[in-house]
Amino acid sequence: MSLSGKVALVTGAAQGLGKAFSEALLKRGAKVCLADVQSPLGEATTTEFQQEYGKDRALFVKCDVSSVSELQTTFTKLLSEYGQLDIMINNAGIMDEHNPARMVDINLTGVIMGTNMAVDVMSKEKGGQGGIIINVASTAGITPRAFFTPAYTGTKFGVAGFTRSWSYNPYVKKMGLRFACLCPAFTATDILNPMGTLYPVDAEKITQMIGINEIPAVVAGFIQLVEDEQCNGAVMTITAQEGIQFYKKPLALSKM
Repeated sequence: MSLSGKVALVTGAAQGLGKAFSEALLKRGAKVCLADVQSPLGEATTTEFQQEYGKDRALFVKCDVSSVSELQTTFTKLLSEYGQLDIMINNAGIMDEHNPARMVDINLTGVIMGTNMAVDVMSKEKGGQGGIIINVASTAGITPRAFFTPAYTGTKFGVAGFTRSWSYNPYVKKMGLRFACLCPAFTATDILNPMGTLYPVDAEKITQMIGINEIPAVVAGFIQLVEDEQCNGAVMTITAQEGIQFYKKPLALSKM
């Protein structure tokens, strides 16, 4: 997929991976709607991008992805500004084992709602132009984290299962849609905070043992998913030790 002229929506875009994904898309000619609950930071990030890539190329919308109304407002503003949506990145997430209900709301319910709204906008059967929906999970979504992030792991297993289920939908080819799940291991972002786990000391030890991804390594995998038009159904893992790997073989749209 050529990204020139495409329109993307990235949640959790004010900082970390969401910011990096947004910039990678902008560098390749896309327009990006940055959605985040953190207004001052999101506005500052968007201003930075507007100065670098053009005022009409980046738009910020305050959005709590656990809120149906705020997600709907985000889609409305994006379509009003850009008229289309080609790339949906459900990236917003938190890790706080002491508040599992909030994690479920953001990490899983927010992804489900964001995906379903994007399908309604992007599906060729409903007047859209097709495209790709990437949901950001974690290696914790395919490998249990036995004792320090059980609730977080549960939300990410949900994201992986939800995304793969959409990719197996027999109508995705008619919709013109692809679905992929990006599953990085520990990555150097603010979410990497042992205090959000049940056992911080143990979590820190395991994190150091497994290794920490640098953001550019995850962005490289992300761009591969966006540009590869045969990646429907992909579950991509990225680890500091082994780099990019596919947990499940992508489903070719031609075989759907």
